[in-house]
Amino acid sequence: MDPFKISIDDETAGMLGKALRVEGFFPEFTALHAGKVFPHSALWFFPKDYRLIEQGDPGEEVFIIVSGAVIITKMFGDAGAELATLKSGELFGEIALVKKGVRTASVIVAEDSRIFRLVQEDMAYLLKENAALAQHLRTLAEARLSRG
Repeated sequence: MDPFKISIDDETAGMLGKALRVEGFFPEFTALHAGKVFPHSALWFFPKDYRLIEQGDPGEEVFIIVSGAVIITKMFGDAGAELATLKSGELFGEIALVKKGVRTASVIVAEDSRIFRLVQEDMAYLLKENAALAQHLRTLAEARLSRG
């Protein structure tokens, strides 16, 4: 099965709002807000075992898991390691914001998942308009980088 776009409902929008900490702008972040704030981004269904990100590839998107789970893996020379399993409400891909758009790890979908793909055009606007969010994502990225 291939990935496909799916509609955002108000519950999903609320989760995105919490994950991205936009409550200062929108006390209640709805599907209507999501469509206006993130016009280029979308919610996707990804099937189990889908390789979403490959280490070393270019990429600037940030992903938020709405439901399901992903496994983060990384190659260290010839050896590979599983770094983490991320679940609903968690985000990944933010390291590309501080590492010039190069993916530092691979991401494999661990179970059928709904994942919001926040594209660079929308992210750039959001970071420009929300300094607290920009710092939050950079701090998260730097913490993950320091762990390996």
